[in-house]
Amino acid sequence: MDLESRVKKVIGAVLNIPPADLRVEASLKDDLGATSLDRYTILMDLEAEFGITLDEVPEEELESRFGTIGDILTFLKPRVAGGG
Repeated sequence: MDLESRVKKVIGAVLNIPPADLRVEASLKDDLGATSLDRYTILMDLEAEFGITLDEVPEEELESRFGTIGDILTFLKPRVAGGG
């Protein structure tokens, strides 16, 4: 499973949306209706899925840095083996 599919699987599981219905340009908050708790859960689940830590991102920057699925992919690509 490629990086995008894995990310969509995590997001879909948290938001109860089929991964196939998720678009890379979709805003977690505005398009998908993710609450702040949902977004936090997504980030924690991504940490678990990829065995990484997001501690390097200041909490106040999380929403702007991870606003869309594409933002998440851009962040993860250099940090995850086989991400590119």
